[in-house]
Amino acid sequence: MRIEDWQPDLTLHEGPKFRALANALRQAARSGELTPGTRLPPMRDLAWRLKVTTGTVARAYQLAATEGVIESHVGRGSFIAAPKPRRPLPEPLLYESLDRPVNADGPIDLRIPQLPDCDQARIIGQHLSDIGSELGADILDYTPLSRDLHCRESLLHWMSVRPLGDVTAQDLVLTHGGQNAIMLVMALCLADQPAKVMTEALTYPGITHAARLMRAETLSVAMDDQGMLPEDLDRVARESGARLVCLTPSAQNPTMAGMGPERRDELMRIARRHDLQVIEDECYATGPDPDAPPSLRALAPERVWYVTSLSKIIAAGLRFGILLCPPGMGQAGRIGAQHSHMGLSLPITGLVTRLIGSGDARRIAADVHKRVEERRHLALTHLQGLTAASRPGVPMIWLQLPAPWRSEDFVIRAAASGIIVRPVTDFLSEPETGQNAPQGVRIALNCRLELSKLSSAIETLAELARSGPTNGPD
Repeated sequence: MRIEDWQPDLTLHEGPKFRALANALRQAARSGELTPGTRLPPMRDLAWRLKVTTGTVARAYQLAATEGVIESHVGRGSFIAAPKPRRPLPEPLLYESLDRPVNADGPIDLRIPQLPDCDQARIIGQHLSDIGSELGADILDYTPLSRDLHCRESLLHWMSVRPLGDVTAQDLVLTHGGQNAIMLVMALCLADQPAKVMTEALTYPGITHAARLMRAETLSVAMDDQGMLPEDLDRVARESGARLVCLTPSAQNPTMAGMGPERRDELMRIARRHDLQVIEDECYATGPDPDAPPSLRALAPERVWYVTSLSKIIAAGLRFGILLCPPGMGQAGRIGAQHSHMGLSLPITGLVTRLIGSGDARRIAADVHKRVEERRHLALTHLQGLTAASRPGVPMIWLQLPAPWRSEDFVIRAAASGIIVRPVTDFLSEPETGQNAPQGVRIALNCRLELSKLSSAIETLAELARSGPTNGPD
């Protein structure tokens, strides 16, 4: 259709006239009535034709441009935009192979950390049985914002061993795991800010997937062996206008970098300079450490959203996360969670309260830590002489490959030897920066694998790394 013949009936669209016109433009573009590249009339001409004000057309064009329906060029005018290609579906965060037990002939999968079996199923099952026998009529209703207060108070005691500063139960929000908490913070913080999230150059894929779901751009910030570099955070924040940054201070995933006190202070100084909101991802801060530096939440409570979960220390299947909000933002966080998933179920909050109150949570966490440490020390023994980074209680190793290894080549050779690990390219916050990425792989310590099989697998990886890409196992 020629643009001269396009005469939309604005009465068919609800709302103010500018929105009705923007909707008509969108509908015409999607239906093909107006094809990509069609030049739109000057605002004054279209206003006269539709019997509306020039301001109405201007607002409609602005809204349509924001939605990507039209594009405007100074000196040339406004045009129907070509449809953008759909984004590919994101890769899953978990692998189907984890649902199948390792058999004698199958590969050893060291991509995703798995906790040891410390009798969690029996203990959790017993608590759930007790909860089931005590359920009342409350289970028939949705969970109001205040009903999980007892659970939040229990968690406050549970988290008191960490250097978090002044915290109250009103600052806590309960979520369906750490990933859910991160998405909730993004939803809250990006509502009235640029849709941009600054991340470490190498980061957990869940961060980039969460940003994508929020229609936000991820911006890579350079890092070293302590994590994000303050001077580069300063540069990226200044140049991009981004106001949200994700940091993993204690056990950076995948590099296992850990921030010292000075680095934490400097990053929070930059955050205050640019008025940044900060996601402090501490899901891998596995237990009390008397020598641990203050958390970012303790250093800058007015802007830090602290995220942790029970997945890495009790059982991943609980899907239980904890969000510690800046003071005064807890209610907003709980309302946001309610809008997202109507709150956690009573059996789950009751279960967590019982696990903590009975001491079972503390005992399970201590047993898990002990068994993870056994495997971590075993792995580091095999990797002696290589550059391998790890953190106490964290079932992962970051292996920096000696030259001339490339990460992708190493992963292929390891797979040929029956061992699956993850290359550095899986963790790039901006894939186009891959050519400058360090050549390394992340080795997840599958703690439900027989110790002898894990030992043999790590030994094979170590021999492969030392031998170089032209030698070693085929």
